[in-house]
Amino acid sequence: MSYNPEIPKNRYDNYGEREWTRLEKDGHGELLYHVHFDLLKRYISQNDRVLEIGAGSGRYTKDIVKMCKELVVADISTHQIEFNKSKMKELSLFDAIREFHVLDVLDMGVFEDSSFDCIVCIGGVINYLLDKEKDGINEMLRVLKPGGTLIVGAMSFIGASLYYLDGIRYEKDQFGLEATKWVFNTGIQDEEHYPVPSKHYVHIMRSSEMDALFASFPVFIKERSSAGLFTQAGDAALENARQDKEFWRLIIEKEIAFTKMQGTLDCGMNIIYVLEKDN
Repeated sequence: MSYNPEIPKNRYDNYGEREWTRLEKDGHGELLYHVHFDLLKRYISQNDRVLEIGAGSGRYTKDIVKMCKELVVADISTHQIEFNKSKMKELSLFDAIREFHVLDVLDMGVFEDSSFDCIVCIGGVINYLLDKEKDGINEMLRVLKPGGTLIVGAMSFIGASLYYLDGIRYEKDQFGLEATKWVFNTGIQDEEHYPVPSKHYVHIMRSSEMDALFASFPVFIKERSSAGLFTQAGDAALENARQDKEFWRLIIEKEIAFTKMQGTLDCGMNIIYVLEKDN
């Protein structure tokens, strides 16, 4: 199946406020937020010119803008960009952001080559690109300066399979065992093999696939991390943990530490790579 930009565009145009609230409404979201925030604060410098791609409603925009010299915000969804603007005005951060753009990561011609010191593309942007994954990475590297940092994330197939196993079993009854084998073998939900009613067609990735993808480019992998590792304990266990503030602070501390271990890389809900572009 070929990349269709209308799929992520329509999904996030209709997402409402969920993109803003999803990282704080429950333990699952909190874990994702803290791991990503830890990486951002360690790799973004105060003198950096930063591009945030797939910025959504601005949950990380509000943090990144305080970490760098200049921030440019972009997303494929007009609705999410407008929501982001409104939130940044509400937080008195709007004037600190250089530009907002509605654009596709495959076509960032509005930016010149080597324009940014750091690019942040976390969440699931590359999961939607399907046959255009290399094109998306190539375009990001085009606008990144030599020696610059690319922080890119993806939805994790193995982690998602662990968490949503009962749903996958239900979908087996809908689509048949061969379709289930397809998604386990490839991580790809597509119209032909795995026609989910939501039409959420994506390539949910393994770290081995991300390794192979980045091996094609002039980059050095500085750090790999999972995120949402303790999510696998289950929603009830997380909510019980959150009720004990002292214990929850410890869980967040260990989430950040354990997600850096090689053996946990595919076990969280997201995978994050920090890459340095060759000089």
